[in-house]
Amino acid sequence: MGMPWYEWGNIKNRLLYFGKAMQGISPYRVLVEPDEIKCPTGYCDFSKKEIAINPSLFSDLQPKDQYQLSKALLVHEAGHRRFTKPKRMKLVTHQISNILEDERIERQMCFEFAGVRWLVKKLSEKLYEEAHPIDEKSDSPGEVVAYFLQLRWARALGKPVKGNLSTENQKLWEKVKPLVYEAWGAETSETVHENAKKIARILGIKEIVIPVWVNDVLRKLGSLEGKRADGDPAEDAADINPHNTPMQPTSPYEDKTDEDFEPEPFDGEVAPTSEKVGKGDEAIEPKPYLQLEEKVKHLAGELINELSFDETPSAPEPVERGGRLSVREYVRDKNRPFLEEEAPGKAPPLLTVKVIIDHSLSLNLGSHRNRSRITSIAEAVMTLHLVCLELGITHEVWVTPQQVKIADFNSGERGKALIAGLVPALCGYEDMGLALKNHALPMTECPEDIKLVLCLTDGICNDAELGKEICSALRGKVEVIGLLLNPEDGILKHVTYMFGQDRVIACRPKELPCKLGNILRAIRGL
Repeated sequence: MGMPWYEWGNIKNRLLYFGKAMQGISPYRVLVEPDEIKCPTGYCDFSKKEIAINPSLFSDLQPKDQYQLSKALLVHEAGHRRFTKPKRMKLVTHQISNILEDERIERQMCFEFAGVRWLVKKLSEKLYEEAHPIDEKSDSPGEVVAYFLQLRWARALGKPVKGNLSTENQKLWEKVKPLVYEAWGAETSETVHENAKKIARILGIKEIVIPVWVNDVLRKLGSLEGKRADGDPAEDAADINPHNTPMQPTSPYEDKTDEDFEPEPFDGEVAPTSEKVGKGDEAIEPKPYLQLEEKVKHLAGELINELSFDETPSAPEPVERGGRLSVREYVRDKNRPFLEEEAPGKAPPLLTVKVIIDHSLSLNLGSHRNRSRITSIAEAVMTLHLVCLELGITHEVWVTPQQVKIADFNSGERGKALIAGLVPALCGYEDMGLALKNHALPMTECPEDIKLVLCLTDGICNDAELGKEICSALRGKVEVIGLLLNPEDGILKHVTYMFGQDRVIACRPKELPCKLGNILRAIRGL
């Protein structure tokens, strides 16, 4: 089963940043929580100072639409955070107040941020679609509440309200209509609360008589919880109805501009697909990678330090004893990995990397602390990938025996997800020699000054003789290094035979930065 769109790091981060940006100064904490127990739909909690939405709420739609509606819900909750002042009221009055307040704060957000109008309209379209027709045969005053709830979406979309009010309810609607329109364009929540009380009195509603579908739809707009703390006031609303003409309420969707039109899917960043790479049972499926990435970040930082030179000031410096100046020559740059100035006026040498992964069934076996070998390999590969991304190093990550590329400098989220999804292939052989022939030999033609191949393996290869021949032929042209993680007794000699005594690193993952740094310095004679 593929990974849901909201677990991709770039998409989730965009939602979090968007939710904060919509709040302006001193934003509440933003949560994107797909767990229905923790967040059934969404909420604005004034006591905890957080807003939240459930990104899986519209799971019947395509990921693009789910993403955009999630942004619309963030606009809605951010509107409550900015403009709503909650008040304790009777349940029926509270429901009426919420219906009126939802329209008021959405109008305010559309007035403040023209660029979100299309999102609010998209949410209106979805909720209008789910709304049931008004029951013309019913004289229940709850149908009047359902009418002005649906009316707010119908007006925004330029569509009629579904169904009609009964004769008696039409009379009630004419009485409450000015109060509804006034609340929609009100400057403060207090006006909304007062009008809600008046509407409840006029309609004679004393208990829950609102149609069930209304509650189902309102549920998707989240809930208001807690109360504002001292020093956390609601903002003064913009005056969107300066002439106070309740019978002709202004609409936030009038006077469309180019900003109102829907942009490309996912704001130009399409979430990676869940398609596997490889064939059959040996294919690799992308999986959530954030936990793996977080786990190896410190290793990536250590490796960056190992491969980078410390900057030293070129200006004279005073020494402790005074009276003399020492001058340190600038030869190392922390931002250029393992590169030194070869001569005055020359640019530092460039580096390119290929990572080749053994993907045979033996990687399922346990190793250090009963962890499977593939777990250690995934950690090492993610570390190397993050380092290359951070330092701008061109690189590719290949898997053998399928000979498929799962990541490179431009693979983005999908590359990280495929690294996290590494699993051993259902085969008992490993053709590392063939992989070197396919991927290492062509690197002799690469323009970079330093060409590095890192082979992650767990031991014995089918074609060690071919591998040994290629490694010997490439020495001095392409540096081929074997990485044996969590080595077992008797395995090291087989890896050493193919790569060479001075081209093997045998260690646990946490030792990789130091070991790799040492061997690279030895190769470069530094």
